Amino acid sequence: MAKIFVSKSTGEQVPFLRGILEQSLVSAGLSFQDAYGVAQVVRDDLENVAEITSIDLIDRVAKLLGKRFGGKVRHAYETGAKRKQDIIVRSSVGEAPFSLDILTRSLQACVVDKVEAQEAGRRVHEMLQKSGYKEIDPITLQGTIYRCLKDYCSIDTANRYLSWQKFEKTGDPLILLVGGATGTGKSTITTELAYRLDVVRTQSTDMMRQIIRSYLAPHVVPTLAFSSFQAWRGIPAVRAALSEGGMDNPVVAGFMEQFAVIKVALEATIARAVQERQDLIVDGIHVLPSELDLADAKQKALVVPIMLVVSTKNRLVRQLVKRSRDQPEREASRYLRHLDDIWDLQSYQMKLADKADIPIIANWSVEDTVGVILNQVSARVSQRYPANPSALG
Repeated sequence: MAKIFVSKSTGEQVPFLRGILEQSLVSAGLSFQDAYGVAQVVRDDLENVAEITSIDLIDRVAKLLGKRFGGKVRHAYETGAKRKQDIIVRSSVGEAPFSLDILTRSLQACVVDKVEAQEAGRRVHEMLQKSGYKEIDPITLQGTIYRCLKDYCSIDTANRYLSWQKFEKTGDPLILLVGGATGTGKSTITTELAYRLDVVRTQSTDMMRQIIRSYLAPHVVPTLAFSSFQAWRGIPAVRAALSEGGMDNPVVAGFMEQFAVIKVALEATIARAVQERQDLIVDGIHVLPSELDLADAKQKALVVPIMLVVSTKNRLVRQLVKRSRDQPEREASRYLRHLDDIWDLQSYQMKLADKADIPIIANWSVEDTVGVILNQVSARVSQRYPANPSALG
């Protein structure tokens, strides 16, 4: 990693941090996206550089800005870079530099709209710089952010921010459960949610199923040898009833038999995350919150269940075809042959979710769906951890 001499007289060195450079670039007038792109280029250029002085780094960045955005932006950056930009957030447990990148990502959870969160973060940073703060305590910082959100966004957004801060201070873990049938886009949505919510630990029930299959003999868990919509093939009684015409929906029966095996691992995974006070997102077709024992988890964590669906069979077909292009090993034709079975499973999941008042969210686009889910999470946070603006003084 490249090192930067920040003081020739003392020889003090600090690592190059892309986020810090992004802050100075935003201060020079770049958008968040442009600042991120320039900082990424600089980081890539420095990958094989052992050391570089702060003066040489500024010069390198300035030249790049001049080529891409012109002399005005270059001058703004060079002028700002010569001033000390870091604002130290100091509390009883330690200190850390204010990070625009971290603030923006945290705001995305409560502001929801990514562009609005980026702009709000930029305005907060600008307000802090104009205030002349060199050091700031967490309460004063929260007050500044609250006022900025109230003026730029809305009082509701500002209060959601305070609720999130209150929630994070408790140390209670967030357990987000994302269920949905095959082809509803659970993995894609979960990946984006993990980034927006800064959740490191994620798990899929597909992985649980694979692990269980690896250490239990097939005759012990026969349904796990088949996909969720063909699990009935692993149950002789179901096959017999089907052949005799004595079962209305073997697909659901087989799936629930499969769920019963995975349920134990799923509940244990959630319990461990709660015990360790670790945020967790679980996704998968076997995520049936209404059928899980979550009483203890709901006492010690914020548990938010979601059921992801697609609205029409035609849309499900498009989702499955698109997925096969991105993941060739999940060839679409096999799933399309069982389209009706997959649709039946989704209908069953929706019935369970509706009965348990679990939000059912139609996945139309990644950005919109993530926004709706974040709204659900934020609403639960605000309900359980109500904002208290008067505590800001």
